Amino acid sequence: MKENPFKFGTVVDGQYFTDREDEISKIRSFLESSNHLILISPRRFGKTSLIKKILSESEYRYLYLDIQLIISEDDFASQLLRRIYRIFPFQKLKGKIKSFRLIPSVILNPVTGETEIAFKPGSKDLTPLEDVLNLIEKLGSESARIKVVLDEFQDIFRINHGLARMLRSVMQNHKGVNYIFMGSSESMIREIFEKRSSPFYRFGTLFTLGKIPEEKFRPFLLKRFAEISGEAVSLSDAILKITGCHPYYTQQIAFTVWEMLTLQGYKPDIVEIAADEIVRSHDNDFERLWNTFNRTDMLVLTGMSMNDISPLSDEFNKLYGSGAASTVFSTLKRLTMKGILIKESSSYHIDDPFFRRWIILRRQI
Repeated sequence: MKENPFKFGTVVDGQYFTDREDEISKIRSFLESSNHLILISPRRFGKTSLIKKILSESEYRYLYLDIQLIISEDDFASQLLRRIYRIFPFQKLKGKIKSFRLIPSVILNPVTGETEIAFKPGSKDLTPLEDVLNLIEKLGSESARIKVVLDEFQDIFRINHGLARMLRSVMQNHKGVNYIFMGSSESMIREIFEKRSSPFYRFGTLFTLGKIPEEKFRPFLLKRFAEISGEAVSLSDAILKITGCHPYYTQQIAFTVWEMLTLQGYKPDIVEIAADEIVRSHDNDFERLWNTFNRTDMLVLTGMSMNDISPLSDEFNKLYGSGAASTVFSTLKRLTMKGILIKESSSYHIDDPFFRRWIILRRQI
């Protein structure tokens, strides 16, 4: 049996990676300069897979840290330092750590090779983080800059409201580091890097990652489905019609369709069956999510699921009684920040096509 050529839920690389040649070329040119990069895209658009592919295929030394997982100031410093130990020899760092104003506990695990690091837990002191950032600068150089990727960067405000100002004051003096800031909340990231009063105002080049165009995603699907079915064209078209070329959900349903093809063979409605199977498998998740919404949220999401009318239009309000335009706009903005909706140009869409499908199916019961 052939291996399923589709992958979702984790970082996508190798044969599973879809196109993005134009984006790869542009981002590589940014990284070769002395400028910092700000990469924005909704969740599950593949920005992490993209940046890791570019960096892993290069000779760059890089550190990757997801700020969503950081719980405190000292944890931020510890996790960064732990990643430094992954790319530099223990002995090279030993002497440099002694110059830190607050010395961390450093334990090398001889079995796993991983380094366990801890600063004083619960401390609000930003000194350890400042020392770690300056250590990265000392380890890099203008001819061999270290790339530091900070994913979901908007979460720094959750950790410490004064963190942005400290980070900028340290990072602006670094010549041996390229910083790559990534985020899925476009409004928050733009406020950090485009608002004049922000410490990070115009600190780097802004790059927005969109969906993969249909003319490039379609050949990716065609090539793989052609290996096991003579209906590759109809399968690919039906999948993209459901997902709208969303990278994550396209891979998800393509994976499910492939599994069904290998186990059950082709059926004319196999893509619809696969989509319904995905919806059923996430029924409890979708129900819990639905119960977190208020009445206006529910009205807006229902209307957006049932038709393609703009939720800000008078026609939409007449059909669903969604309330004043200002209330609906606030709802759209909040749901976008939560990742439930995606804003493209001036229009809004439900991010997860299977959640949209769940709403429709539930209303038909």
